[in-house]
Amino acid sequence: MSEPLSKPQAIEQLPRVYAIEWKQPVRELLLAPDGFGTTHTLSEALHLIPPEWGGSLLPLCLVDEGSIAVVALNTDIPGTHEGHVYRLHLSEVPAEHQLGMLDIDPLLYISSLEQELGSRQAGLRRVLDQIGPAYERSHLDKERRPRDFVVRPVRIACQNVIVALGAIAHDSSFDGLSAPAWQTCEVPHVATHEANRALAALTLCDAFQSGGTMEIRFDRKARIVHKGNPLDFPGHPEMAVPASLRRFGRTVGVVVGAEDHAAISPREARDLFLAITPMPDALRTRVHDAIENRGIAPERICFLLLSQVWREIEMDYLLATTGRAPSILSGGADWTDRFARQAESEICRGAVTVGMLFRRLNATDNANGGSEVVRVVEDRTKGIAWDAHPDVAAITFTGLDPADPIPWTFGTPAADILTVFPRSTIDADVLSEIVAADVPGNKAVLVPADAPTPSAMPSPVHVLRCPDRLADIDKSIEDRLLKSRISRG
Repeated sequence: MSEPLSKPQAIEQLPRVYAIEWKQPVRELLLAPDGFGTTHTLSEALHLIPPEWGGSLLPLCLVDEGSIAVVALNTDIPGTHEGHVYRLHLSEVPAEHQLGMLDIDPLLYISSLEQELGSRQAGLRRVLDQIGPAYERSHLDKERRPRDFVVRPVRIACQNVIVALGAIAHDSSFDGLSAPAWQTCEVPHVATHEANRALAALTLCDAFQSGGTMEIRFDRKARIVHKGNPLDFPGHPEMAVPASLRRFGRTVGVVVGAEDHAAISPREARDLFLAITPMPDALRTRVHDAIENRGIAPERICFLLLSQVWREIEMDYLLATTGRAPSILSGGADWTDRFARQAESEICRGAVTVGMLFRRLNATDNANGGSEVVRVVEDRTKGIAWDAHPDVAAITFTGLDPADPIPWTFGTPAADILTVFPRSTIDADVLSEIVAADVPGNKAVLVPADAPTPSAMPSPVHVLRCPDRLADIDKSIEDRLLKSRISRG
């Protein structure tokens, strides 16, 4: 059951899925035809499929109280693949979250459910009753910061609902991360596999920070002090890469546990890190080029993006406009190398100011409208897109609302496309370069708040003045470079 089936085989093997003597927790979820001894039958769930998808989806099992797993019988529904398993929400959800992929094969999916559910209670008890209370007594109550080798509990929640529990510790015996606990679940209000993605991202970031090889093992002994006595765990309850994590890996095209069923190898960890780090397609292309041709470790880029040391647009600007990106992402040139530091500072200033402008353009706030009593600004964005121009060190923003005035300007008319040239100062060479640049939309030079402006500006060039002074921007840059230097243990 460890190998995925081909697409036609995946559907042809559904009778085998029904006929296998699954354990009771799975039989309570599986939707099999009448006579197979499952708690719920396939006929009971057929009406849950929307009429327009009736010939394309087949119910497979329950996921949670608000969704079911379905198998795609064909490719009639855009974005689906024959034989893959998807999550069908029974209530109205945004289109991008409907039919999120759960797995690439129904037999693999049900098999992984059996492995996961068989160890769930042991894992929950381990985190909630043992590791969590022990850590609270040894560190939280005493306000002590844990060392890397201490078993640390992890809890991820969304809207007061816990979706992931885990425990991690650095293990010097193999110079990697040990994970004696890993539990996730799907809940109606959280996107498919989001709990797995969040816990995987946190675990991989910790593996990077610990300074090890990025290997993550689930079969290593871990010890805590529980109620005054040592308590040993032989490894994760499954003694293998957790089934939910392997299932998630398959959906993003990364097979984990292939080299060692009880571990995520360094190569697999890097591939998974890249797969789960959100980034636009253009940035992903530049990241792969930087990894292949510029010697930047993929885990460093992913960590800096996920920890928001450098945001996506800032990373894109750095990789697109300078050959010094490897040095910048590693913490910058040595302070004694003045010329290198000056060159890197200029590029970093552009990245920081562009990032600030993008967040200002993309943010939305309903303070003046709507009937909502509480202002909610988190996760509200306008969907502004950007495109980097490496040859002139500029960024083009598209999707702007022509009715909204351009921020950080005085009387500048609105535009739906804006190209900005981040610079520290404005001189004749800068202006001539901007005027001659063949870029779309309105042109604007983006400078710090205290940058002097020439008395005569060319008519096609606007000035955007960042609210922060140059010294404030440099302070932010130094803070980011310091985080880049010390982030790897």
